[in-house]
Amino acid sequence: MTKKEIAEAITQVALDVTGAELNDVETLKACGLDSLSLVAVIAELEEKFGFSFTESELDPENLQMLADLVRITENHV
Repeated sequence: MTKKEIAEAITQVALDVTGAELNDVETLKACGLDSLSLVAVIAELEEKFGFSFTESELDPENLQMLADLVRITENHV
């Protein structure tokens, strides 16, 4: 998958699971993802793509933007 395809898939998962509309310019929090919503999105991504993120990848300080989610997902798909 390309980065664009991964970003589109993550954006759709976030919309389906939480109703949040992610974009490239706002933080995940500004788009409506609080910590619990982010956990739900991460769980759905793991299920959808059939892998598990590592604990180090899920450091909240490193997950601020859509690009951060794309980067860690890209390591697994």
